[in-house]
Amino acid sequence: MKRMLISCFAAALLFSPGWAVAEAKGKQQSKPKWADKNKDGIPDDWELKYKLGLGKNVANQDKDRDGLTNRVEYNLRLNPTKTDTDKDKILDGDEDTDRDGLTNSAEVALGTKPEDADSDNDRVKDGAEKKGKAKLSNVVQKLELQIKTAANQTIKVGYHWSKRHSHLHMKDQTGEVTASDVQALINDLQASPSLPNDQVITKIQTLFSLDTPFRLELEWKYGSGRTRKLSVKQSDKGNTTGQPGDDDQDDDDQDDDEGHDQDDDGKNSDSPDDASDE
Repeated sequence: MKRMLISCFAAALLFSPGWAVAEAKGKQQSKPKWADKNKDGIPDDWELKYKLGLGKNVANQDKDRDGLTNRVEYNLRLNPTKTDTDKDKILDGDEDTDRDGLTNSAEVALGTKPEDADSDNDRVKDGAEKKGKAKLSNVVQKLELQIKTAANQTIKVGYHWSKRHSHLHMKDQTGEVTASDVQALINDLQASPSLPNDQVITKIQTLFSLDTPFRLELEWKYGSGRTRKLSVKQSDKGNTTGQPGDDDQDDDDQDDDEGHDQDDDGKNSDSPDDASDE
């Protein structure tokens, strides 16, 4: 009788929900975690599969230069060596993977998660967030750059960005400028919309490996509508000539002020004529 009771008690424990949960937890804990030698949150197998290496900065690199880092491509289950993973003639950066109304590249620029339609879990899709509009004001939406190098070679860059797509066109006779260089420049301009013009020139000279003398024409527009221009000539001695920094918005304000001054002058000049007519 005692043996029968013990057997029944053991069977009850074995098939009880609590025992099953404990057993499941034990299996989960014993399951080996994927290797991450460089501790960047990306499995080593994935990095080695695409020949990215196991360096410290692999996650933040952009091997295929499509504007998405390897970390973003891993989170989106994309191929970090292909600009168009699914071969649908839409670049990975122009895809809207989470269908929130923002392209993957737009989400990167805004700091939201391209793999999550509601990054802050407030039940409002990222594309409908009002606060996103403020961040968009500092996004470079258009950029035109033309450089004539010391060797009389031409570099032309055209860039256009919107929430739905982005396009980059380059013509580089030097063979030195890459899409990553252009993206780095755009990132700097977005991070510091009021970056002094001499620093903008220095960044371009460094990123594009320019030797003096060179001529540079640059115009870029922010989401806020503000447009800035640079038109300079850098000499061998480091002297800068031309207009090292016009701001169209400021120029427009000045033009408006000048217009008001002319109107005021016109009104004042009419008074003597009116008096003489009388």
